[in-house]
Amino acid sequence: MASHGLRFLGVLIAAALLAGCAGGSHGSSVLPASPTTNGKGTGTAVFVINVPQQNASSASRSATSVRTKGVRPQYLSTATQSIVIAISGPTTVNETAGLTVNSSGCTSSLASTICTLTVPGLQAGSYTATLTTYDGYTSGTNTATGNVLSAAQAIAFTITAGQSNTINISLSGVPVSTIVIPAGVITVGNASGGYDLFGQGAHAFVVESLDADGNIIAGAGAPLFSIGAVSGSLSPVTTSPSSGSTTSASAPNSFTVTPPTTFASTTASFTVTPTFTGQATDGCTQTGANCAPVTVTVDMKYLARALFVTNYNNNTVTEYAPPYTNAPIATISKSVSGPAGLAFDSSGNLFVANYGIATVTEYAPPYTGAPTTPISSGLTHANNLAFDSSDDLFVSDDYGNVTEYASPYTNAPMATISNSVNTPEGLTFDSSGDLFVANYWSGTMEYAYPYTNAPIATISNGASGVDGLAFDSSGDLFVTNHGAWTVTEYAPPFSNTSAPIATISNGVNGPEGLALDSSGNLFVANNGASTVTEYAPPFSNTSAPMATITNSVNGPAGLAILKQP
Repeated sequence: MASHGLRFLGVLIAAALLAGCAGGSHGSSVLPASPTTNGKGTGTAVFVINVPQQNASSASRSATSVRTKGVRPQYLSTATQSIVIAISGPTTVNETAGLTVNSSGCTSSLASTICTLTVPGLQAGSYTATLTTYDGYTSGTNTATGNVLSAAQAIAFTITAGQSNTINISLSGVPVSTIVIPAGVITVGNASGGYDLFGQGAHAFVVESLDADGNIIAGAGAPLFSIGAVSGSLSPVTTSPSSGSTTSASAPNSFTVTPPTTFASTTASFTVTPTFTGQATDGCTQTGANCAPVTVTVDMKYLARALFVTNYNNNTVTEYAPPYTNAPIATISKSVSGPAGLAFDSSGNLFVANYGIATVTEYAPPYTGAPTTPISSGLTHANNLAFDSSDDLFVSDDYGNVTEYASPYTNAPMATISNSVNTPEGLTFDSSGDLFVANYWSGTMEYAYPYTNAPIATISNGASGVDGLAFDSSGDLFVTNHGAWTVTEYAPPFSNTSAPIATISNGVNGPEGLALDSSGNLFVANNGASTVTEYAPPFSNTSAPMATITNSVNGPAGLAILKQP
């Protein structure tokens, strides 16, 4: 973010939802893809609530079912009169409904009462509904009253814009299958039927048992869930409640998984099992029941694909999980001012160059807390950052030099690089340890250790206002050209006569930072358009973005991909 850079003033994975299924179909219940983008349109949630009669002689039956199952609902109190549904997600709303034959939207048979609650105007995206049932109801004021019969039961669902989205619930039933669903954007279903965890901190899950007609079993007749022992190499991953324990009345079908800060490998697994311990009737012993344990596998192998973006215009750094076009999974703002470049050290700590206040701030995972002591010695305008293989930190300064700092970085620079440096922007290292400096006005310079001597190569063919730098795994160098609205790719060895082997311009607008993921996909921060565009190799002038990230992107300047510590 250079002084000439005041130009800078004026972002559906279809999740594998079933971590395991203990038999049976999951019917027509609306389950969430995770995560989903908060859409621009709205849709309607239709809660179809089956209230079985305690002494019914016929089977329970959902409103949309075409099958009859010979299973008696035996454990719902006939006193259930009302329900409160607290909906959280892109739209937050609380709804109350009566659950008797005389209540609005309800019809009755000898087997059950079916009540339909319609909630329009919900923004598209993923939601959690928290259910509470009562033994009283005042119809005139639409108020749930009396004693609480069940509470804090979570239902995960998705709203698709322009559609009526049905969520089938039964306030009792016999479990025939159990599903585990992520309840937040930092947990993503994968093709193996497990879940990828992005970043440190607690990852929330909802577990649901379904009856034979696909209804989600809730209410007083719903099971609790026991968590089995954790195994695997992602250790010491922890669950809450802890392994060997059972969910409680305060969170009867919710739990969290917290990965360790560092780990030797990537996966862990544990089981979740329905249980009716403490209830008058054990649903798992009923005819047709299947309460087998469900195995949940969590994986950190895609941690290296978490994308971080500095937003110069609103003083934030936003973190995104694939497919990146969803809302950020974290926003970093404490002590961030005019953020330009960013980089990670070998331990996974995040460093942010604050152009506006001439500091570099360091953040420990999960990055949203207060930074450590800022680095300011020797800086006039902190611009971009890079770490060498020894974890020495290099900072480009608009006023004509690059400074090198040794850990803990708060001391004076151990070296200053100024030979042929002119308005330095991007920094990066190649696999041999050579330092590359993007000089906005004069091209990219290559320096050999100890870097304070004259550059050993200059790359300027095709350059115009060079800014960001990045290497791919084959050693090709990528350069953003802010003046030409292009990204140029160069193959080694580099020299002043090196012509680009590819030029990317489709979707490029005032480009600044660059990043490449482990698959070789290229990310470009388009400061002029407040977008980040993603391109798949091979690259050319006709390469169209495979994704455009706009969600919470505002004047993007720097990009970084988080590597596993």
